[in-house]
Amino acid sequence: MPFGDPKFTVVNPSPDVDQTIRSLRTSDYLAAAFMTGGSWAYGYMLGKPTRMATASTAVALGMTCAGMMVLQNGRARLRGYRENDKEVKKYGAWAVQPEIKANRPGEMFPTATGLTSPSVKPPLNWRNYD
Repeated sequence: MPFGDPKFTVVNPSPDVDQTIRSLRTSDYLAAAFMTGGSWAYGYMLGKPTRMATASTAVALGMTCAGMMVLQNGRARLRGYRENDKEVKKYGAWAVQPEIKANRPGEMFPTATGLTSPSVKPPLNWRNYD
């Protein structure tokens, strides 16, 4: 996940696995199915002496990769890093949205604003270390 301001509306800044699985789309399920099936075909084609054993191992690896990819994409949508219009309509927007810093386009030498706003990454409080 990128450590910066999200470009879309934040639904939940810290979703758990259950909420991420509940918010999966049909395209996520299809991507997982095609990745798993494709890994079986890949393992079957390349595992000449022991085709079925190689294909079964490839399915296990492909299903693991597909599960991680689907959870990553679903979590990115809930956190606002990917397009999430359906999730905003279904679950609503988070109460506190990060304020995005705008860089003025007319300046010849713009100042560096950084990639994160204080609501996403608060500044360090060095007085806690006394």
